[in-house]
Amino acid sequence: MEPCASDEFFQALNHAEQTFKKMENYLRHKQLCDVVLVAGDRRIPAHRLVLSSVSDYFAAMFTNDVREARQEEIKMEGVEPNALWALVQYAYTGRLELKEDNIECLLSTACLLQLSQVVEACCKFLMKQLHPSNCLGIRSFADAQGCTDLHKVAHNYTMENFMEVIRNQEFLLLPATEIAKLLASDDMNIPNEETILNALLTWVRHDLEQRRKDLSKLLAYIRLPLLAPQAMSCSSEKCLLSRLLIMTVGTINLLIYFSCSLTNRI
Repeated sequence: MEPCASDEFFQALNHAEQTFKKMENYLRHKQLCDVVLVAGDRRIPAHRLVLSSVSDYFAAMFTNDVREARQEEIKMEGVEPNALWALVQYAYTGRLELKEDNIECLLSTACLLQLSQVVEACCKFLMKQLHPSNCLGIRSFADAQGCTDLHKVAHNYTMENFMEVIRNQEFLLLPATEIAKLLASDDMNIPNEETILNALLTWVRHDLEQRRKDLSKLLAYIRLPLLAPQAMSCSSEKCLLSRLLIMTVGTINLLIYFSCSLTNRI
């Protein structure tokens, strides 16, 4: 009696990995490519299917009835060429080298291409790099890219280490709008209100001609009742500068009250 035949299922080992290795080989030899990405002076041949399988940005571009879906060349405006090439390679290999000198370009490009895993990896990398000398820049960059978790971590780091942050160049180079955001925060780790006042006036003195017009608005963030009485004594010539600053923005009465809070601590 002959045995009954039965259905069987075969699962190839490492099938997806081997397939992508073959696709990577096609990429490097520029074979079977059906699109060219143009960033600056760099031309990057690639395969629509691979790009679409990894990037929601490319998936939307190539699977919908839009002009780019029919174009052989796609201009990637405002994209850093090396970052784009690194992320195209990532689409084929799943590997990406993160370094201090390329991390911001990679993150901004990954945000554009909607590569969520890369965005997360870049954000974690930047979180590990936080330092009083760079946390303000990372905080601002995260805000611009819409990376809320990174922005929150960088902001908290800034508040916790505010005394060290204000001693660094990044603080002195902040625009008035960012200074206002910092002064409006209630969670600064500082010993007293005088610290904030001194930091503000140090920032103004860094570019006096341009910044004195912002002083009157920024002084509104200083909580005068919290200034210690001893902070009102004045024996430094810096007090004269404080008076000058306030007079130039038309808030003379306010200066009379607290300009002498500046001491040799600045």
